[in-house]
Amino acid sequence: MKKKERRPLSIRTMIAISMAVIISFFVLIVIMIITVFVSGAIEDNAMQSTSEIVTQVNNNLSTYINDIIDVSDYVRDLARTTSSFETGEARTRLESIVNSRDDLVGITVFNMRGNVIISTEPHAEDTEGGISSELWFRRAIAGEGDFFFTGPHRSSMDGNGYVISYSTVISYRNADHAMQAVLLIELNFNAVAELLDSAHLSDTGYIYIISNDGGLVYHPKQRIMDDVLIHEDIAGVNEHVFGSYISSFEGRDRLTIIQTVGQTRWRLVGIAFMDELLEPLKPFRITLVIIMLLSIIALIALSSSISRYITKPLRELEMNMRRIQTGDFSYTATSEGSKEVESLSRSFSLMIVKIEELMDKVRTTEALKRQRELDALQAKINPHFLYNTLDSVVWMAEAGDNQGVVKMITALASLFRISIAKGHDTITLKEELSHVESYLDIQSMRYKDKFRFTIDLPENLENAPTIKLIIQPIVENSIYHGIKYLQEEGLIEIRVREKDDDIEIIVRDNGIGMDEETRASLLSKDSRKKTVSSDSNGIGLANIDERLKLSYGESYGLVIKSELDEGTTVIITIPHLEPIQPVVKKTVLHGKFDEERD
Repeated sequence: MKKKERRPLSIRTMIAISMAVIISFFVLIVIMIITVFVSGAIEDNAMQSTSEIVTQVNNNLSTYINDIIDVSDYVRDLARTTSSFETGEARTRLESIVNSRDDLVGITVFNMRGNVIISTEPHAEDTEGGISSELWFRRAIAGEGDFFFTGPHRSSMDGNGYVISYSTVISYRNADHAMQAVLLIELNFNAVAELLDSAHLSDTGYIYIISNDGGLVYHPKQRIMDDVLIHEDIAGVNEHVFGSYISSFEGRDRLTIIQTVGQTRWRLVGIAFMDELLEPLKPFRITLVIIMLLSIIALIALSSSISRYITKPLRELEMNMRRIQTGDFSYTATSEGSKEVESLSRSFSLMIVKIEELMDKVRTTEALKRQRELDALQAKINPHFLYNTLDSVVWMAEAGDNQGVVKMITALASLFRISIAKGHDTITLKEELSHVESYLDIQSMRYKDKFRFTIDLPENLENAPTIKLIIQPIVENSIYHGIKYLQEEGLIEIRVREKDDDIEIIVRDNGIGMDEETRASLLSKDSRKKTVSSDSNGIGLANIDERLKLSYGESYGLVIKSELDEGTTVIITIPHLEPIQPVVKKTVLHGKFDEERD
C-alpha cells in the first residue's frame, strides 16, 4: 500500500498551533495552581470551621458539666453543713433544684452499702439492695475523691428512660458523726443529645463522646435499647489521643477531630465527611473548567487572528509569486508586515526586475538567434537544387527550348527574390504561395512533368500576413520523400481556408506516405536539432513548427497526418491577422513588369 504523502503545514497554521498550545499550556498550569491553592484553602477553611464547631460544642459541654459540678458542690456543701442531712428540709432544697431544671432527672444520696439516704425521686426506696452493683456506684467508691460521668443507662431510680449519671463520694453529718455517702445526679439523656446534635459539621456529620477507656458515652447513631453502636471507627479514634486526622472508613474519606472535655475523662469526637466539606469545590471546579475552555477557545481565535495578521504579507507575497509563475510580472513591494517581510518583499521586487531584464535579454537574444538561423538556413539553398536547375537550363538552351529556359530562369529569379523578401520576415499569403509556385514550376520542369500541382487561395486571404518559408519546405518534403518514388503521376494540392479566427494551409500529396513512428519523429525535439537534411533545403518541419509557436503561440503550428501508401497531409495553422496593404511599384524584368513590395 502506497504511503500517503504528508503535506507540510503553513506558517500561519504552525504559528496558530504553537501559540495556542503554549498559551493553553500556561493557562492550564495557572488553573491547576489556582485549583491547588483554592482547594487547599477551602479544605483548610472547612477543617478549621469544623474544628471550631467541635471546640464550641466542647465549650458548651464543659460549661454544662461545670454547671453539674456546681450542683454537686452545692449538694456536697449542703450535706456537710446540715446537722441532720436526712431531714425534709434538705430534700426540699434538692427538689427545688431539680424542679428548676429540665436536664436534671433526680438527685439521690446513698450510703456506702447502697441504701438511700435522701432522694428527690418518690420511688427511690424501691431500689434498695441493687444499687451497689451499678457501674456508677462502683466507680464512685473505687475512685474516692473523684467524680465520674457514666452513661447512657437506664435510670437507677425508676428504671424508665435513659440517663447519664454523675457520681462521686461526699461526706454528710449524722448525729454529729461524719459519714461518707455516694452522690448520684441523673441527667436527662436528651439534654446531652440535643447539646451535641445541635452542631452541624456537614450534611451527615456528627459528634460523639467516648470515655478515657474507649467506652462509648454518647453517639447519635447508637441503638439506645441495647447500647450497640451500628458502625463506628472506635479503634482508629483510640489510636489518636488528641488532634485531627483524615482517614477512610467504609469507603468514605472523613475528617476526625478529637478534643478532651474539661473536668471529665471524656473525649469529644467530631466526624465530618470530606466529600461534603469539599462540596463548594465542585461549582468552583466546574467554573474553572468552563473558564479554561472559554479561555482556550478565545486564545485559539486570538492566535489565529495574530497568525493571520503576521502571515498576511507572506500570503500576499506567495500569491504574487504564483502570479509571476503565470507570467504576470506586475508586482510592487509591500510596506506592510514585519521588517524581515518588508526586506524580503523589496528583495523579491528587485529580483523580479532582474528577471524581467534577463527575460527581455533572452527573448531578444533568442529572436536574433532564430533570425540568424533562418537567415543562415535561407542562405543554404541546396547546392544540388541550384546545380540541377542550372544544368536543366543548359540542356534546354542546347536543345533550343528558349521558352523553357526563360520560364525556368524567371521562376528561379522569383524564388530568390521572395526568399530574400528585402529583409522582411512577414509576407502575405499571396507572396508565400507565389514563392511555392515558382519552386514547383522549377521542380516540375526538372522532373519532366512527373507530378502536377494545384494552389487554391481565396481572394480575401491573399493579403493575410504570415511568416515566410513555411510552405516550401513542406512541398519539398512531399516531392523528395513522397512523390519521387511513385510510378504514376504525383499530385500536390495546396488549399487555404478560414477556420474560426484562424487560417489553415493544407498541403496534401498522394505520395508513398509514412508509418506512425516516422510521422511522430518529424516534430520531435531531436528533429529540431537537425537543421539540414541530405535532400532538403535545410528548413525542417520541426523548425517550421517551432517558428510558428514562437511567433504566434503554442496553439499554432503543424499537424501531420499520414499512412503508408495513402499519402501525407500537413495542416499549417496561423492566426487570421489584419491584412497587409502592400505598396506596389513597377519594375521591368526582361521586358516584363514585375511587382515588388516595399
